[in-house]
Amino acid sequence: MTPRPTTEVSVVVLDSMDRMYGQLVDRLAGLTADEYLWEPVAGMWSVRPSAGEQPIVDGAGDREADPPPVTTIAWRLWHIAVDCFDDYTRRFDGDTADASAEWTIDPGEAIAILDEKWRAYRATIAARSWWDELGDNWGPWSRHSTADMAMHAGNELVHHAAEIALLRDLYGAAFSGGA
Repeated sequence: MTPRPTTEVSVVVLDSMDRMYGQLVDRLAGLTADEYLWEPVAGMWSVRPSAGEQPIVDGAGDREADPPPVTTIAWRLWHIAVDCFDDYTRRFDGDTADASAEWTIDPGEAIAILDEKWRAYRATIAARSWWDELGDNWGPWSRHSTADMAMHAGNELVHHAAEIALLRDLYGAAFSGGA
């Protein structure tokens, strides 16, 4: 952590995101395959085996589901790692292709990929001018700044991390004899 006080908004935001990310990683410790793919209600989006080599993410790229379905920990980790961090990193490099719909059914591999995508995203935004516009390849967000995108990514990280933590708590209560 950078000594305080600081007037560098990038330092404040990155330190905050580091703490958010650290809290998620701490909550993922000991994640089992059963928890990772647990579907406590019908119709959940998850990660499913496919005819290809890699499992496929339900609803990948579907932004119109109304109401949005409940999702598994596997889906939420894909969303944070690929649909957010990886997609944003690639867009900063000019790549506007849709996020990959392929993912893993192995929780350890998912956590490793999440970490890889987080580090790449963090390095990318840390190296950018925070007040520059994102640019044309960002579509309707083209006039927004890197700082705007960092705050959006922080929101995605923290709210999905909280949902993952809740699913873990519910799984633990459901299968440990707790109420």
